[in-house]
Amino acid sequence: MKKFFLLSFVLLFLSSGCYDYIELNEMAIVSGISIDYEEEMYSVAFEILNTVSKDDKQNQPKVYIAKGKGNSISEAFSNTSFEIAKSPYLAHLKTVIINEEIAKEHVKEIIDFLIRDNHIRNIFYLAVAKDTKAFSILNATDANNPVVSTAIADLIESTTFTNNIASDLNFEQFVTNIIDPKKDTYLSSILIENDVLKLGPMAIFKEYNLQTYFDEDESATFNLMNGSSKEIHFKVNCPNDEENFIVLTTFNKPKSEIEIEQESVKISSEIETRIVENHCNMDFKKVDTYENIQKQVEEKLKENMEKVMKKSIEYDSDVLKINQINYQKNKKEIDFTKLNYSFDAKVIINRNGLIFEVEE
Repeated sequence: MKKFFLLSFVLLFLSSGCYDYIELNEMAIVSGISIDYEEEMYSVAFEILNTVSKDDKQNQPKVYIAKGKGNSISEAFSNTSFEIAKSPYLAHLKTVIINEEIAKEHVKEIIDFLIRDNHIRNIFYLAVAKDTKAFSILNATDANNPVVSTAIADLIESTTFTNNIASDLNFEQFVTNIIDPKKDTYLSSILIENDVLKLGPMAIFKEYNLQTYFDEDESATFNLMNGSSKEIHFKVNCPNDEENFIVLTTFNKPKSEIEIEQESVKISSEIETRIVENHCNMDFKKVDTYENIQKQVEEKLKENMEKVMKKSIEYDSDVLKINQINYQKNKKEIDFTKLNYSFDAKVIINRNGLIFEVEE
């Protein structure tokens, strides 16, 4: 009899699946957060998924926004939570957006607060709102992007028909970089252009402070130089006609290497490309044609690599981890801004498939 009652109790406990369902429905699932700092006040907004029942879901927006302010980041979060009837659930968080004032002066406070909250999984993306408020980004919903936090994550992760200009770091990786004194870090930026959300150029940091942005070409080239590139497009003039051009795109991950010998640094990249748009009147059955185009792309790539390094030196931001690489090899720290840099690029063009000439 005792065994029967024990078995019945276990079965009852295991079959009570509605308990978790009810608890989840009592939570406000936060998918995105914006944090602005203005007039010595933190302003926080939560993007909350609308979890109304299917019967009530017709004509309902997919998210709603709760806002709050405070003299400290914890006070602003608390006041935002008070605006919600349900308990905030942060384990589903996809994106946190910060404005430029936060990125320049208050990143350390944001990190300290977020990593102390054990309800947050640190795999979300942190992004900088470029030239606008973080809340303006979070509130930029439309028919194509009903959940902005998801749209931003998709922009960062997308590799289709776009230059890879995004940071591939999640929040945990960003923090790991920023607390390491031997390297600096970077973030994706998001902007609004013609009322549409768009991936902006990469934001680069010195310690905890935003310094500047790479431009789009520099952002894509930086990802190539550190070996994390997914897809980059190169538009170069035709070798035989500077008024026309050809467009190539990379495929496969690049092979990148940084070699340090005393005060000299050589940065090398090897990429595989294919032609995606051709306006050149050239014979693509000849090897010379590919060799000439290859040289054009190699020169452009080396030029872009040099620009990335110059900007890193100008803003004293060691995003390529030169100091860390040297320390691992020589067990001593160096000033990466004082070294001599050279660049080498190797481009391989895939000749398989058909090349279509575009008529004028």
